[in-house]
Amino acid sequence: MLNKDELLRRTNNGLDVFKHYISSAQWKVGRNFLNPLYEDRKASCNVYFDRRNGVYKIKDFGNDDYSGDCFFFVGKLKGLNCNNGADFVEILKTINRDMSLGLDDSDYTPTPQPIKKKSN
Repeated sequence: MLNKDELLRRTNNGLDVFKHYISSAQWKVGRNFLNPLYEDRKASCNVYFDRRNGVYKIKDFGNDDYSGDCFFFVGKLKGLNCNNGADFVEILKTINRDMSLGLDDSDYTPTPQPIKKKSN
């Protein structure tokens, strides 16, 4: 069944997604590298494990607009908006297909997302 949680389980909490899509063989978790999403001149980007959420994320210290989880990252690569429901489903399908995960994508099952409260 294709959903966010199953995809994360199959990809080592998203780490394997970053390994698949970041072609530079030089990057390592926790070490800075050039952001592949734009023409970066200074290595101020890294992939790290976010203990609070239990997933791997990419953090760009030079431009926070390019920071997020593996779904955000693939969305940026493919020109999709992770916050749009239809785009998010397409991101899940893209990862499933590109990484040959074998998840059944004929019936997407949404994972309930926590509601984010706006701070004043």
